[in-house]
Amino acid sequence: MIKKAASGIVAMAATAAVVSTPGIAQAQAMGQAAAATSCYAVADEPWYRSPSVYATGHIYCSPWADAEIKVTITANGASKGSTSTAYAAPHISDTAVAQNWSGNQEWCTVVSGTYYSGGNSYPVYDRACESAGF
Repeated sequence: MIKKAASGIVAMAATAAVVSTPGIAQAQAMGQAAAATSCYAVADEPWYRSPSVYATGHIYCSPWADAEIKVTITANGASKGSTSTAYAAPHISDTAVAQNWSGNQEWCTVVSGTYYSGGNSYPVYDRACESAGF
């Protein structure tokens, strides 16, 4: 009788451990594969605030991932500045800034990056150009 009660308590404890363990650990305990990491880049349209033009880019990941982002601001296709950063998060962003000058240039935000999952690296990219004509 004592053995049955003890084995019943162990079984309940094991069940409780599986039920109370969140996320991937729970899925793996239940025999399911862990969710694959997926990331994508988003380039915001550049915006003007005298005397500078700003270009913001983002990388969104699900679930969290180690990622590197580089945001470049271009005018008429030529690079005018860039910035980069890297860390683990579901969302990272950065903003490049360039000095505006007289005349009408086509300003663009170029986002390039890499995210890391399962020992592999994957590139992400996006580009957006202004439509305001500043």
